[in-house]
Amino acid sequence: MTAATPSLVHQALLHSGTEEFLGAAVPFLREGFATGDHIIAVIPGVRRDALRDVLGRDKERVEFFDATEFYRHPVRTIAAYHDVLRQVGSVRLRTLAELDWKNWDQDWERREWSRYEALVNAVFGGSNAQVICSYDRSLAPPPVVEQARRTHPEIFEGGLHPAYNDSYTRPEHYDAGRDRLPLPEIPADAARLPVTSLDLSPMRSFLTERALRMGLPEDRLGPLCMAVNEIATNAVVHGTPPIEFRVWRQDGALHCEVADVGLWHPEALTGFLPPETAVDSGFGLWSARLLVDLLEIRAGYHGTRVRLRTACE
Repeated sequence: MTAATPSLVHQALLHSGTEEFLGAAVPFLREGFATGDHIIAVIPGVRRDALRDVLGRDKERVEFFDATEFYRHPVRTIAAYHDVLRQVGSVRLRTLAELDWKNWDQDWERREWSRYEALVNAVFGGSNAQVICSYDRSLAPPPVVEQARRTHPEIFEGGLHPAYNDSYTRPEHYDAGRDRLPLPEIPADAARLPVTSLDLSPMRSFLTERALRMGLPEDRLGPLCMAVNEIATNAVVHGTPPIEFRVWRQDGALHCEVADVGLWHPEALTGFLPPETAVDSGFGLWSARLLVDLLEIRAGYHGTRVRLRTACE
């Protein structure tokens, strides 16, 4: 008989405070103690302290991470979990996770973290990991809780056992829906520069001068230039002229966009899945996502636009 293919178990725990959280989380962890799993908990401080108290000596069997540090950037967090899975090897990873939602107060941030939850199903779908993602209804905004129903195949809600979730949306469909949302209009005073060749030094100089004048901290300039250079290179090599680079400041952030008129239908998860090597297809887009706060693609018969955002504050 052929062994079953390992598959991710990805569940959402919707609760109304620490008591309900512990009611589901503690049995989940104790099951992992019994089966010899590698157990990590990436949860905010108050929840972490309560869990450690209840576990007693068993808390030493759990590797705790600071949620604020671990959940700084969705694509970097995917890379961090990827590293953890590599480190544990054939041992099953059991994870208890919760974002500290007070750190994410802008709509685009919440959208990207919900997208992250959907991506987990694709990136780690072939792993043997078991994950419970905790959502406290008193802390997580209602739209975030609603999206959790779409990004987790199973839901804990008012009980010790998860139930099948018929609101679950497959990650490629969820991601494609996000990428159909319209981008905000570009301000009329945005600086613009034609990109006409693979010599991108004029574009980098153009970006450097304007980014510093617009208040981008110097330590963020290098990563932004590398990300923009990668996107512009792809546009020149694979896109259709005319190609234009745009830069402006808005809502406390520097925005850059590379646009061409070429027809491109990227796969829904393009640039989100960690490549195995630097020569793999998608490495450039993956690395660009790591270098900025947000990268969004809008592509189709209207042409291709790649927009990057980096905070100035």
